[in-house]
Amino acid sequence: MKQKQRIKNKQEALIGTHPASPSQFAMWLTCNDVQPTKTKIHRSLTQSENVNNPKIIEWLGKRIFEHHHSESRIQKLKENFVKLGYRKYAEQHRKLPKADKTKKGNGTEIILSEYLTNSLGRNLIQSFKLQYNPNPDQAMKGDDTLLIDVIETQESKKIKIYLGEAKFRQVPSPSVVETISKSLAKDKLPLSYSFVIEELEKNEKTKDIADLLDSFIINDIKGNGDLIYAGLLLSNQNTFDMVEKHLNSDNPSFVFISIGINQPEELINGAFEEAERLFNNPNQI
Repeated sequence: MKQKQRIKNKQEALIGTHPASPSQFAMWLTCNDVQPTKTKIHRSLTQSENVNNPKIIEWLGKRIFEHHHSESRIQKLKENFVKLGYRKYAEQHRKLPKADKTKKGNGTEIILSEYLTNSLGRNLIQSFKLQYNPNPDQAMKGDDTLLIDVIETQESKKIKIYLGEAKFRQVPSPSVVETISKSLAKDKLPLSYSFVIEELEKNEKTKDIADLLDSFIINDIKGNGDLIYAGLLLSNQNTFDMVEKHLNSDNPSFVFISIGINQPEELINGAFEEAERLFNNPNQI
């Protein structure tokens, strides 16, 4: 007898299920998909492991390093680690921010991208925009997160776009919940789509994908229900209550992901320290 398939809730239908082991998210965070309303689709994540867990810090630090450095740049760092005055060379090609505000912004964006990639469980196209930032200590313009899923069937190809906005706050507030919600209102379209195409066009291996993406019109994708919105607020343990009280959105394709943990600043600082350690020891990558 065939087992009945479980019906997905709204959160799962839009952004997939909370990652299972061996994903670090499964170890670190517990998921609660709150009963949706007409104005609220909320996935609450709370810590099941202390943020000081070395495995979580090591994992996030490595992902931060990789989001800021292309494979070719990592190779150059390795080549010049011994050959040149490494510290001077490395500082000249620095991609990791030193400014506290930028660290928190970049770190939270990376958590959102990584979370969606894990929850959807698919090989997604994304722009690692932080690798192209000419001024690492300034936030880079464009979408915080833009992920693209190419779905192929025997009859056709289509794409889904996941557009995200991420914020860090030491203490959550009504205004940050409102800011994330407004920035992902139902009339919002991705800003970085053409940038992704241009980057894919530069490599012969991905030119076919670039041509495919270029053949789609964003408004048609949205009209088919294939433009999904995900907001993330990383803050302290009061985050759940703040989001539940103040989330109000007219966008039926928008999921608000809240991460409420002890000492969120400690997580970001520890992860960037690990990223800096890798930056100063590229041969360990």
